[in-house]
Amino acid sequence: DVHIHGVGNLLTHVGRCCKPAPGDPIIGFITRGQGVTIHRRDCPNVLKMPAEKRPRLIEVEWSSGNDGAYVVDIEVLAIDRSGLLRDISAILANDKVNVNAVHTQSNKLDNTARMAITLEIADVNQLSRVLNRINQLPNVVEARRQIK
Repeated sequence: DVHIHGVGNLLTHVGRCCKPAPGDPIIGFITRGQGVTIHRRDCPNVLKMPAEKRPRLIEVEWSSGNDGAYVVDIEVLAIDRSGLLRDISAILANDKVNVNAVHTQSNKLDNTARMAITLEIADVNQLSRVLNRINQLPNVVEARRQIK
């Protein structure tokens, strides 16, 4: 799914830290013995990379015709209410987004809910569409992509 500039076929894998998806600006990091790890250009691990490792960064780009599913993490902060998770699930189901994991936590003191949701998406356009719809739900304060 990724084209590496100036290099033939190399083993590639997606960075677990930033989970890039087609449409994200990306960069590759040449590992020792594991091929190239693909990161988002704004990945904290890339931005904080020591100077001695920076020469191992390589230009990469998404290949055309990506048909895979890419795992991304989102976070939803909302004023807690009955049916909130159901409404979010309906948006995801309508857009045919697979959910890999959900962690919800309610805070009774300030009546908020925080949700960490792991999704499988086709590209950043689908992710953007889903986040926009979730942000329009009643009581949702913010829905955003999470980077670890």
